[in-house]
Amino acid sequence: MANLLDISESDADQTSLIQTIYEVAVDPHVYDRLVDLWGQHLMASLSENPLESGGPTAPSDEIAKHLLRSFEILDRLGRAEQPSARPALDRAELKISPRGKIISCSPLAAETLGATLGGELLDLAMSAETTTRLNWELNGKQPGLPGEVYLFFAKGDKHPYPMVREQIATESGGDGATGFVLAGLHSRWTKAHDQILRQMFGLTQAETRVARELLTGANLREIAETTDRSVDTLRTQLKAIRRKTYTANQQQLVRMMTGLEALIKTNGPDVPAGSTMDRAFTLPDGRKMAYHLFGPTDGTPCLFIHNMLNGPNFTSGLIDDLHRLGLQFICPIRPGFGTSDLDPVSKRRPEEAPDRFCADMVPFLKHLGCSKILAIGHMSGALFAFRLAQKHPNLVQGVFNISGAVPITEMSQIRSMHYRQQVMALTARFTPRILPTLLRAGIAQIDAGGVEGFLKALYRPDSPDRALAERPEYRNMLFTGFRQIVQQGHWSFAIDSHNVVRDWSRNCSHLSQPVTLVHGGADPVVTLSSVQDFARRMGFTLHSYPEVGQLVLYQETSEVLQRIAAMAQTQSPALAQ
Repeated sequence: MANLLDISESDADQTSLIQTIYEVAVDPHVYDRLVDLWGQHLMASLSENPLESGGPTAPSDEIAKHLLRSFEILDRLGRAEQPSARPALDRAELKISPRGKIISCSPLAAETLGATLGGELLDLAMSAETTTRLNWELNGKQPGLPGEVYLFFAKGDKHPYPMVREQIATESGGDGATGFVLAGLHSRWTKAHDQILRQMFGLTQAETRVARELLTGANLREIAETTDRSVDTLRTQLKAIRRKTYTANQQQLVRMMTGLEALIKTNGPDVPAGSTMDRAFTLPDGRKMAYHLFGPTDGTPCLFIHNMLNGPNFTSGLIDDLHRLGLQFICPIRPGFGTSDLDPVSKRRPEEAPDRFCADMVPFLKHLGCSKILAIGHMSGALFAFRLAQKHPNLVQGVFNISGAVPITEMSQIRSMHYRQQVMALTARFTPRILPTLLRAGIAQIDAGGVEGFLKALYRPDSPDRALAERPEYRNMLFTGFRQIVQQGHWSFAIDSHNVVRDWSRNCSHLSQPVTLVHGGADPVVTLSSVQDFARRMGFTLHSYPEVGQLVLYQETSEVLQRIAAMAQTQSPALAQ
């Protein structure tokens, strides 16, 4: 896609834009085309350097009228009720005929195992023991029973991937033999698994981790290499696990976890990796603010301020590192995101949102018993971390921003953004009354199941972010975050967008605390050069990762958290239990 500033618009494009404006109200999947055409129309009205000239002449009255009318239609239609069940893409499932043919294949099974419709089950990569058992079962030499577990291997990294015979399929052969369904166990370890293993069986944190590794098919030698424990120590822990879970071997342990899957599904919604059930705090003005806590309860408290595209959702590996490093992430859900009440003041006057957030944090952190914290800003959360440190220097001991936004002072910063971000940034900066329409249509796309397209529009093909986002654990985490963050609609996005596309240098000036910035060289929104200029100008410490994109927190998890731990070494009072 060409740079937006080099795009001109024809009369045909304008006609097409008007048609698409109304089409998106009934078909959210044309959202990408709307963004393209609106971007062309907006850029046709911009001068070479709109930051100096005061922006565009504004969209034509006709276009503005149609966009605002489309927003009214979308708003009146409301949002379809979102299903509480786990999305189909989060389930690897194969339906097998009595002769071993794959007669149904979910997208995740195709991606993870390389399965194809009409292919042979035995052609997939699997353990020798699984091959033998399936051969016997398909040839009628021994029956296969529901609950049996088979060990397959992912097509890319050959990582063990357990599949369970979940139910008998209705398909049957001419001889009366019935087919069966193979379903992947949880594609990632979740907080719910940890909690139930500890509550039901009394497993320690170390034993829980060993159980987790065993369920991926790893042996004790492999676990010893990844955990820095001796094989003898792991044998002792494995004996304790089997004794506490009343299982005699690894196969029985996996079967027990299959039952645990059913328990998690029955007793509540799916809990994705790195998320937990919302806690709630009532602010002085009566608004409810949701929050999450990750890491040990007695860990060094760090305030994690999320961005506008993803709430505080973390991988199991990141949570493990928090425990290992003795860090606790306190994660408030900012107003209007997730289940936190929207702040009416910020809705009317978005420029006040950073100060309003700071005012909310004082009673919230006091409630948790925190007198000193490290403020961590993630992407757009960086602006809020800076402002909190500036307004409350006695509360914030330092600022650590990851893939953080920087003040927009030059048009070149917007020119360098990926196409979708260019359109949104220019709209928020120069035609803010149109922004709600684009945001509302984008949310409709997500509601209609277009999360995959939404993600692909954010990250260029062949980029490190796209490669990471296509891995099942990270993709599911990002998808969950997208859906959570749009739960209440578009206003929180509009408020954040208003602030991040402006020169907010005053919010980070004259800080007495140390500031560390971590940034990827392939970030599609904020270039490394602009962060380097910002850090040099402000006297901040910068750690860069040239081959990493915007998702540096997830791609370089251990190293980033080690840097956070080093900065947060001044101990703060433990959180209230």
